[in-house]
Amino acid sequence: MQNQTLTESLAAFDPEIYGLLQEEIQKQRFTLSLLPTSNAVSPFSAYLKGSIFGNGQLDYHAVQSHMKLEEIAEKRAAKLFGADHAIVRISDIAAASRVVFQALATTGDTILSFNRRKLEHCIGEHLQYDFISFSIEPETEQIDLARVEQLAKARKPRLIIYSPVNYPLHLDYARLKEIAKAAGAYLWVDIGQNAGAVAAGCAPSPVPYADVVTLPTGDSLQGPHNAVILTSKELADNMDKAVLDTGHSMVKKNVLAALATTFLEAGSEAFKAYCEQVLKNAKALEKGLHDAGVRTLCGNTENHLVLPCLPEGTAPDDMVGKLREAGFLVKGDTMLTSDDGVTFPILRLSALDPTTRALKETSMQAIGRTLGEFIQSSGDEAAQKKAATQIRAILMNKPLFSDEWLPQNINLTPGYGQKDLNIAQEVEAEKKEAQAERMWSFWDN
Repeated sequence: MQNQTLTESLAAFDPEIYGLLQEEIQKQRFTLSLLPTSNAVSPFSAYLKGSIFGNGQLDYHAVQSHMKLEEIAEKRAAKLFGADHAIVRISDIAAASRVVFQALATTGDTILSFNRRKLEHCIGEHLQYDFISFSIEPETEQIDLARVEQLAKARKPRLIIYSPVNYPLHLDYARLKEIAKAAGAYLWVDIGQNAGAVAAGCAPSPVPYADVVTLPTGDSLQGPHNAVILTSKELADNMDKAVLDTGHSMVKKNVLAALATTFLEAGSEAFKAYCEQVLKNAKALEKGLHDAGVRTLCGNTENHLVLPCLPEGTAPDDMVGKLREAGFLVKGDTMLTSDDGVTFPILRLSALDPTTRALKETSMQAIGRTLGEFIQSSGDEAAQKKAATQIRAILMNKPLFSDEWLPQNINLTPGYGQKDLNIAQEVEAEKKEAQAERMWSFWDN
């Protein structure tokens, strides 16, 4: 059934769900998402996940039973990141974290972790550990590896975890490996939304240094929302056993196909260009905030993240709610420091999704100014409407996934041309005039 026929049939058969689908299309089109964990899925990945592969699953109880789809996905992931061994049958990053804990730690072990990351994934009696934290220094707003080394020597952790979900700077992975080795600890790096930049060679890779690297396959990689574990040859058997011991004995074929294609796309020149633009856009967003008089934490960004500081006394969740009414989706956070008495209320912003939607530096700088002005305003209804008007003007003609990020020189099969790629991602895109009419209605309501 053709896409247009399918959507028309859905509208006739289930108008309630069809109506919600159309509302979601409009919300995504005319809301600016700066969420680090939000990004459009590649049309190839979206197509494969909804393809006939979804009619079957691989059900097995031994690692040796890998089928061809999983082998392809594993080999591509390992090659992409330069790892000895890749595990791709993981449902999400929380599940990946529990696998790593199962493989490398025992109950009661000391865990040294950046801002106690991964503690939130320790559910159940068998995942109870003694977490100690390292954070940024309140004076420099950067991680002091000398202090990390002191903590590691004093506490002798079983694991050192670095997960930079709210740190916009690069870290010296070689030095961190030395610290872990001297303390007799495993080094585990979760690269989070930096995965795309690492894959494209636009950010330093921890793979040569870390014993384990985990990463989500959505977000920056634009794939399905699963996760990957990368590890060394020495730990491969132990990690594979932990995967099965934690119940990961089945995976859907459609997910494996989408993952395999995601890894192939991430090795393309088009994807590298995308990651390079993400970094440019993050710097432009940061400059716009600075132009509006808003300070950003940790100095100038080196990745996709920008961390604007909120006015004193502003609760991050309150600001998130006000910005939602103004057409922004953002993440509020409180940045911890090595001094328990000093924290920073911030927003955690990412340039990932705006870049996917074809926004460039000029637009991102304008967005930064609009956002900065709003942060420093009362955030009342008038301020919300002003910001919303500016944002929807920028987003008016922007797709959810720009064609420019698709691999070049691809030979699309008949019946699955560029138009179908767009439909797979956007679902029956409306004409621009109709989009505009519904947009005004959406914001007015």
